[in-house]
Amino acid sequence: MVDKARGANPETQLAGFFARYEPALVKLGKSLRAKLRARLPGLCELVYLYENQNTLVISYSPTENGYEGLCSIALSPQGVKLHFGQGAQLSKSDPKKLLQGSGKTVRHVVLTSAADFDRAEIEALMAAALKLAKVRLDGSATGSLIIRAEAQKQRARRAAKAARPAPARRATKSTS
Repeated sequence: MVDKARGANPETQLAGFFARYEPALVKLGKSLRAKLRARLPGLCELVYLYENQNTLVISYSPTENGYEGLCSIALSPQGVKLHFGQGAQLSKSDPKKLLQGSGKTVRHVVLTSAADFDRAEIEALMAAALKLAKVRLDGSATGSLIIRAEAQKQRARRAAKAARPAPARRATKSTS
């Protein structure tokens, strides 16, 4: 699939990624993005597009490294999830047992409306995640939007190329 947004500014690229989903999901995803940007000022937004899983992920990180992300939203045809990078350690802050998943670190909460994000239990998880990550937010800072989707495609191409068997070399004839 050709990415029509390639070479465009990051907001235009992100709009193109959102356009791949149903309008109700897009509305929810954009609303949650606005809420997360307001809640986490100054953090970088890292955008990943997992085409094989039909998932758009926006991670919120204090650095340009996605693996250091505090949380992320993931849009897929199945719905929208709020992931916590250190979710496994947040179980004490989750008395209502909202966190789902069984991975070693990441846990998620399914969000069906923008109002879900404003629930006290979600705010408690956000506050605990910030404390655990030791991130200090600066209300005057502006975060950057970084599209990682293209870099991800390049890594996949390199991995596929490396997995292919090397072509056999033909012996050259000497002319002596």
